Amino acid sequence: MPKSKSKHRYLLIVNPEAGSRTTMKALPDIERLLRDRKADYEFHFTKERDHATELVKEVGGDFDVIVSVGGDGTINEIINGMPDLNKPMGILPIGTGNDFARSCSFKIGDLEHAVDTLLAHDVKKVDVGEVNGRRFINVMGLGFEGRANDIGKMLPFLHGTPKYLIAIGGTYLTYKRMPLRLKFNDLEINEKVFLMSIGNGWNVGGGLQLTPKAIMDDGFFDVCYVQNISRLRILQVFAKLYDGTIEEVAEMEMHKTKALTIESDLPIPAHIDGESFDPVQKEFKVRIIPKAQEIIGNWSADTRFNS
Repeated sequence: MPKSKSKHRYLLIVNPEAGSRTTMKALPDIERLLRDRKADYEFHFTKERDHATELVKEVGGDFDVIVSVGGDGTINEIINGMPDLNKPMGILPIGTGNDFARSCSFKIGDLEHAVDTLLAHDVKKVDVGEVNGRRFINVMGLGFEGRANDIGKMLPFLHGTPKYLIAIGGTYLTYKRMPLRLKFNDLEINEKVFLMSIGNGWNVGGGLQLTPKAIMDDGFFDVCYVQNISRLRILQVFAKLYDGTIEEVAEMEMHKTKALTIESDLPIPAHIDGESFDPVQKEFKVRIIPKAQEIIGNWSADTRFNS
């Protein structure tokens, strides 16, 4: 890599707890790589939940690029601080799931590649989701997916794919479908639902592809909707959740929409970008905001639609 000085000034927001504290272990390597490339940067560390949002608002204006050093939760907090800033966001993915980074075609686990991608400054304006006043950038999950996310939060000693597999396994043994009233496009659905994944990106849960054809700048969510599926059938099709062929499964309905209303008489287990929706809600109003945020990604590496 040529050692040329970057023309941008980077605010690196570090979540010390992300990825079971792997961010702090990676910090010396991040500094070495940035110094080697003569980057102009400054670290700021989060101290509690939602602190990244406040840091963006407080000091983001002094920098050219806001960078998430952590996982999907850190990205979500930063996104919620960005609406009035109008600056690009970069990613150094060192979290548990790193699903949004996968959707941006990063090589997960390759820190040097992530730094080089950041400094290459390949920017795309992507859509952003909004639900009940809070923004999300990658995915919103309800039902089975929401409950699995809750269980995963109870396993702080694990990270990466093993954590999600155990969470999915625990949910698989205990989860029961829940009644939802759904409105989107011209559809009105009132029935018990197994799973609903509202994807802006195409990865969730440590690499699962519930919305494998999602495009982050097309102005639409991709929605994976499963009304009913047996436990045996889940085992039979599980591999398709990882290889992008989930649409071959008859029980999986796929839709595109710009907005949804979701209601239940019961609290709905849900997450946005891997963060449990807190407090738990009984109603969600979801909409997409087209091309609302500049993201630095490895965009040329997305070959899903190459013939």
